[in-house]
Amino acid sequence: MYWSYEYIIKKFLPEVKDVWTIKGIVEKTAELGDKTFLVFAPTGQHYSYKQSNILSNRIANDLIKMGLRKGDKVGIYTTNKPEYIFTLFAIGKAGLVEVPINPNLRDSEISHMVNNAGVTTIITESTKEFADIVSKVAQQAPVLKTVIVQGDISQFTKFCLNEKSLNIASLDKMLESSDDADPAVEVSDQDDYCIFFTSGTTGLPKGAVVSNKTFILSALSTGAFPVSSYSRNYTCLPLFHANAQVYSTTAMRCLGACLILSDRFSPKKFWHEIVDFKATYFNSIGGMMQILDAALKEEDVPKHQAEFVLVGGTPVELWERFESKFKVDIYEGYSMSEATVLFGNIHPDKGKRKVGSFGKPTFMDLARKVKVVSDSKDEIRVGTGELMQTGQDFLCKGYWKAPEANNESFDSYGWLRSGDLVRVDEDGYYYFVDRKKFMIRVAGENVSPFEVEDVVNSHPVVSQSAAIPVPDKLRGEEVKVLIKLKESTPSVDLKDIFEHCTKKLAYFKAPRYLEVVTEFPKTATERIQKVKLKELEKKREDHGWDRNNEIPDWKKRYYS
Repeated sequence: MYWSYEYIIKKFLPEVKDVWTIKGIVEKTAELGDKTFLVFAPTGQHYSYKQSNILSNRIANDLIKMGLRKGDKVGIYTTNKPEYIFTLFAIGKAGLVEVPINPNLRDSEISHMVNNAGVTTIITESTKEFADIVSKVAQQAPVLKTVIVQGDISQFTKFCLNEKSLNIASLDKMLESSDDADPAVEVSDQDDYCIFFTSGTTGLPKGAVVSNKTFILSALSTGAFPVSSYSRNYTCLPLFHANAQVYSTTAMRCLGACLILSDRFSPKKFWHEIVDFKATYFNSIGGMMQILDAALKEEDVPKHQAEFVLVGGTPVELWERFESKFKVDIYEGYSMSEATVLFGNIHPDKGKRKVGSFGKPTFMDLARKVKVVSDSKDEIRVGTGELMQTGQDFLCKGYWKAPEANNESFDSYGWLRSGDLVRVDEDGYYYFVDRKKFMIRVAGENVSPFEVEDVVNSHPVVSQSAAIPVPDKLRGEEVKVLIKLKESTPSVDLKDIFEHCTKKLAYFKAPRYLEVVTEFPKTATERIQKVKLKELEKKREDHGWDRNNEIPDWKKRYYS
């Protein structure tokens, strides 16, 4: 009952029932008029339902006037700002497809996304850092033709090395446009709305294509948790993530509730913003909760109105301590970029919620199907195996221009192989065990070992490398790379290899630990036995050369 669509949909505005496009949701809810939809915590600025619709229309209509047509791809390459949300809505209203880009990525990583998805237009900020990266991307990705800049456009063109080859426009001027009308573009529920790029265990990141309907259905699954039209959801999670886009922004819009957006996560201002803006709950990832727990004593936690946290992944040992210390209930959920409709540990009777479980799948009264299978693909009713899902509108449409990845992740019957090992108990509750796919998760970010190894192996003295996860109390895991040097190189300054990585990898992918080895344990087919290396690392206290000790100001030095 609590997980069913029939039960959950009653929480949402009647105007949005059976409305399956972002365009339709934003326009229908604009009828709420002056009711506050969005509060930007750093400035305290408020935006109403009507106002946010008008601002989105201005951007959408100008995008259409610039020549963009239904299905064109638009990259959003900015930090958390209200304009990000208006742009999200505008893209949906114009029938375009958004490609969110992590601002921490390097130019080679972004160029791969732009080339793969065919991004013709990027919306970004006017700072030197953004201009430098966009310049390099434009050189590596000729498909990019237009850059829309928020802020001082003259400053951007000053730092953009190839501004003459790009059409550069002002987002600020778009927002001042007088064309407030809803765009006359027909958008259907099966039209693509976004492409979420997700790191894989092999190869470069792949773009999961999500339809309008799947996006909306995923937002509605948030209704399984104790939300209502009176909710005030606080998120400091980055808007390039599905979490902030789907379970905060779109969910609050469908509820007719209020979204409180912060620019970033800061343990110092976190609770103050929750108090100041009267948040009733907040969204989190596991690593964030560990940082909050470590940063604050119980007596330092201010009195607040937040009742619960919606989180993906909480260590069992932290669960009850966090609830007691911060006076909030933990509701754990689960999803993935390829399947964004939530699971939830949501039973309204707290005594019946199971600590350590991410609960049950929502909307099983629709066409959703979930199963756990063994390596031989036999279904496991109670026990541990790989989680698989299927159902029209519950999965992404596949990976954009990646047939091999599609064959690897989707079976011939349309079931998605999650790559996650889970345990299901006799009551149908699911528990995360480990990743079947060998992935490294750093403070909520997925890091592909292949990506890291590809960069390390490009160093002239490296013969072979293996990137593995190392347990970390605050960040969940850290990246370690074991390196085998070329025979012609007896030794190396590991700082030099780390600096090499910072030029090509986002800060959260850059390895914390480095170690030179003479050989790797390998299988009979010459594959490095990473699982064995991972297990050995768990038993060690000293993980080798540590950038945090050797270069204490590494982040400021290489990423500021």
